[in-house]
Amino acid sequence: MRYFTNRSLLARMDLNTKLIMTYFLVFMLAGSAFSIYMSYERTRLNDDGAVAYYAGDEQNMQFPKQATELTETTHFHFFIMPIIFLTTGHLFLMSAWSQRWKTFVISSCFVYICLDLAKPWLIRYGTPGFGILAPINSALLGMTMLLCVVIPLYEMWFLRIERREHPH
Repeated sequence: MRYFTNRSLLARMDLNTKLIMTYFLVFMLAGSAFSIYMSYERTRLNDDGAVAYYAGDEQNMQFPKQATELTETTHFHFFIMPIIFLTTGHLFLMSAWSQRWKTFVISSCFVYICLDLAKPWLIRYGTPGFGILAPINSALLGMTMLLCVVIPLYEMWFLRIERREHPH
């Protein structure tokens, strides 16, 4: 099936707008990579590691996270994650993807951010079973955010715009 190039607002941007959006998206990719690395260092990206990190692990002398520490982290993430989502999601909405897929991706991203904010609290004060949220939700959130970054980059720089000839 043919890609609907005439629907992409990204492909039509002027050079300087493409450059500033590209620079922002490159920083988002770098920030995401660093976040994955940081999560790996803390939890080894698995459910047992997440439980040990948030709920504590006596065997390895890891103390449970205190409510004040979780509050501080959650407070910061409640502000920064929506700003990142607003910006990357808005760029994704300018793509040529169908309305249905756009709705699915941005709604999924919202749900995964909500789960990401709740995850430390559920693991720390709920049951260890919530530890499974760590790798699964992180992967799903990462994939949706990656779509919100890669699709705009592709369409800005590689998608060809069909020019319609105007009769004179």
